[in-house]
Amino acid sequence: YQNVVPTVVTNLEGDRSKITKAIVGGTTLPMLFFLAWNAVCLGNVLATGADVSDPVALLQAGEIGNTVLLGPLVTGFSVLALVTSVIGFTYGLLDAWTDKFRLPMKGEEFEKWKPGLFALVFIPPLVLSQSDPGIFYRALDYGGAFGVSTLFLVLPPLMVWQERYHDDKPLATKPLVPFGKIPLASMWKTAGTLIVEQGAEKLGVFDWAGEVWEQFQANGNLLTN
Repeated sequence: YQNVVPTVVTNLEGDRSKITKAIVGGTTLPMLFFLAWNAVCLGNVLATGADVSDPVALLQAGEIGNTVLLGPLVTGFSVLALVTSVIGFTYGLLDAWTDKFRLPMKGEEFEKWKPGLFALVFIPPLVLSQSDPGIFYRALDYGGAFGVSTLFLVLPPLMVWQERYHDDKPLATKPLVPFGKIPLASMWKTAGTLIVEQGAEKLGVFDWAGEVWEQFQANGNLLTN
């Protein structure tokens, strides 16, 4: 939901109470659906004792479950998950492009440039997906480890820190999250740790360390024997 938070804040005109209700309500309902989704997938697969790498595909094929409706329901839920993700990213990117070109989010000027803005949102990923169908999975792998962590966990707290504590000017609105500097510092430090860990994993540092440790244990066993 990070992508639409700036849009929510703008549309609700900075009203703290409304923003809090929108964020809490908007995250609680998807969380409940997510838990129900995991319960359906894992519960039905584990109940059969099947050893599969893709339980969703198995449920969609109708090979597991006590009802013929389970497969279509799982497929429908998967489609809705993709659609809602597309909607969220569309609003976020649209808001970003309007900020970039200093355009309003509504009105005659927005309607004038609306086709071009939507083209900027949809055409680049369409071209990339057509040129390399497997790019999504590679981008998801590296983007989740580095891009998402940087965009959503490192930059936002640094920006807030700069806005709050760099100058001694009074804040226009009170912070929504309590404890001041503690959560901000915790966010970017956690993200930094995650980025370092993922980088070490992709460079093979952990595998190398595991091999060195196994060799060390083997040499120690030889010496004791």
